[in-house]
Amino acid sequence: MTKNILFIMFDQLRFDYLSCAGHKTLETPNIDRLASMGVRFSNCYVQSPVCGASRMSTYTGRYVSSHGAAWNNVPLKVGELTLGDH
Repeated sequence: MTKNILFIMFDQLRFDYLSCAGHKTLETPNIDRLASMGVRFSNCYVQSPVCGASRMSTYTGRYVSSHGAAWNNVPLKVGELTLGDH
């Protein structure tokens, strides 16, 4: 059986802003359903406090010092391998 991975990346979402994480007023039924059917991570680590640089590290699997996109609005170099290339 082929296994699939659904990778969802949010921008500017606090860890406690999901109803499956206990938020009292926000309702996120679709994310809650995915969380109940799969794996839900409660701890995570980033390569940079800057969101764009951290995203580029996730896309490339490399440290910020390696891919060079250290700030927001700095594009990834042309030809840089990303998750989609594997």
